[in-house]
Amino acid sequence: MKLLILQASNEFMRVNKQKIIIILIGLIGCFLTSLTGSIAVMINKGWAAQGGFPELLHRFSIGYPASCLVVFFVFPVIVPKIALLLDQKLD
Repeated sequence: MKLLILQASNEFMRVNKQKIIIILIGLIGCFLTSLTGSIAVMINKGWAAQGGFPELLHRFSIGYPASCLVVFFVFPVIVPKIALLLDQKLD
């Protein structure tokens, strides 16, 4: 019985560790993508005309939390499924 509980616990921790890694990588990606996107749009439309750093902070303060929601709620569900599908296709 103890062995069964230990095996289930190990499987649970492995799955949670996998989800934590996915979330952390996703958050880093969100940060870089949000910052780059905000800067690129502002440079394209004219930095000073767009409002400079205050506008950049405003855009980033909206874009980053929105992208984090996707990471927390969509990535843990969809990334393992995509990984399995790709693993099957590449075999």
